[in-house]
Amino acid sequence: MAQKMRALRLFAPGDIRCVEVDVPVIETDSQVLIKVKSCGVCGSDILRVMEKGTYRFPTTIGHEFAGEIVETGKAVEGFGIGDRVTVVPMIPCWACDYCKSSKPHMCDSYDYYGSRRDGAMAEYIVVEAANCLKLPANVDYDMGCMTDPISVGLHAVRQIGQIEAGMSAVVYGLGAIGFIALQWLKTMGCTEVYAVDVSDEKLRLAEELGAARGFNALECNPVEALKAATGDGVDIAIELAGNKITFVQSLQSVKKNGTVIYCGITYDDVLYPNAAISHILRGEITIKGSWNSSLTPLPINEWKKALEFMSTGDIKVNPLITHRFRLEDGQRAFDMMYNRSEVFTKILFKPED
Repeated sequence: MAQKMRALRLFAPGDIRCVEVDVPVIETDSQVLIKVKSCGVCGSDILRVMEKGTYRFPTTIGHEFAGEIVETGKAVEGFGIGDRVTVVPMIPCWACDYCKSSKPHMCDSYDYYGSRRDGAMAEYIVVEAANCLKLPANVDYDMGCMTDPISVGLHAVRQIGQIEAGMSAVVYGLGAIGFIALQWLKTMGCTEVYAVDVSDEKLRLAEELGAARGFNALECNPVEALKAATGDGVDIAIELAGNKITFVQSLQSVKKNGTVIYCGITYDDVLYPNAAISHILRGEITIKGSWNSSLTPLPINEWKKALEFMSTGDIKVNPLITHRFRLEDGQRAFDMMYNRSEVFTKILFKPED
């Protein structure tokens, strides 16, 4: 096997380069070496690469990935050379109170591929075998690298609690997770799911994936449009735009006793008008946050369910893939995403190309 490989590395905010580095080596018996076949760009990657930076420089970025195991540590069981896998990017400490109480996704001292340690926008990556899940036979590498956003979307929908057949919902923000949350809502029983975005192209796709109707927030007041369509608002709102305006609009869109799930990441302060506060109080609105996805087996393992529902075709991801890039195109790709010079949903890097 080659001793050198290409990797997309962040040297400073906005400075991303495809460079030649050493192929990583297995350092403990619990690790495996993976040949990366596909690596997706998370929405959080865009600001991390272009503004915020990683926890050290340089860092190989990328945490949504799938590939083939090409080497295993001596103590690895259940995985072998040639296995096709996706990888959970979070490495919990397993020592804090949250890890001990079966909530490792809320770990106080976690590590993370692609931001705290080198990630997968490279030809190879070494990972803990415990973080690997085998891909079903009919799930290819491009689909497999989207297991992370599918599980995040599932986790957000599960924060609602019980969904009764016939409930209505709205998803604000049609990034990949927004499209996925829409599909989970439909799969779990919501009859009417609406979508709000600023792209007509994305709203058309939302309707193709089951949305009752899409509203372009540049052309209408989505709160008023939703109430005109439903009478008094929806039962559920999931905010995935990560925008201070949609944080308030999603709250205003639910009817009394409604539930609002905040999953989008905003870096702005959010100011709630008095009418919104009154709506929370008088309407007895439930507001919950959603972070990452659950790795515990009970009541369900969200990663395994993501793979299962992708395998059966109940959750569709191929329509969400809009661009595929080589590692050498990294700077151009991130410039495009940051400046939004093209409409995109899920962008993949293909290290073998």
